[in-house]
Amino acid sequence: MNLLDQLELYMIRVTRNQASQKNYWLFVYNSMKSGLLMTKNLETHLQYKLKELGVTLQETKSES
Repeated sequence: MNLLDQLELYMIRVTRNQASQKNYWLFVYNSMKSGLLMTKNLETHLQYKLKELGVTLQETKSES
């Protein structure tokens, strides 16, 4: 389990399930993309996670 996965579990526990996985991973994706902190491998991984959570790239682009 990597750091982002651990932070996801912590966030869900602290917010008592009021925050969703979708919102968490969108936040991570948009934050890292806008800060130019994302490698190609991480971008591919995050896009896969978002796709599995029902988020399309068009959604992520419109929310940033």
